[in-house]
Amino acid sequence: MQTINSNKKNTLSWLWLMALTVISTFIGLVINNKALFIASVLFIVFLKGQQIIDIFMELAHAPKLWRRLLLGYVTLLPIIIGFIYIL
Repeated sequence: MQTINSNKKNTLSWLWLMALTVISTFIGLVINNKALFIASVLFIVFLKGQQIIDIFMELAHAPKLWRRLLLGYVTLLPIIIGFIYIL
C-alpha cells in the first residue's frame, strides 16, 4: 500500500512539474514586461525546486537542517538571478 501511495505522489508531482514547465513557456509568449516575466519564471523555478526537494529527494521528513538548507538555496538563487536581470 505504501508503494502505491508513493508512486501516485511521484506521478502527481511529475505532472505538476510538467504543468509548471508548460506555464513558464506560455508566460514567455504572453508577458511583454521584462520584470514581470522574470519574476514569474523565477517564482516557477522556486516552486519546481521546492517540489523536487520535498518529493523526489524526500526531504519533507528529513532533518530540518537539510531541508532548510536546500530550500534556502532554492529561494536565494532565484532572488539573486532576479536582481541581476532586473538591474
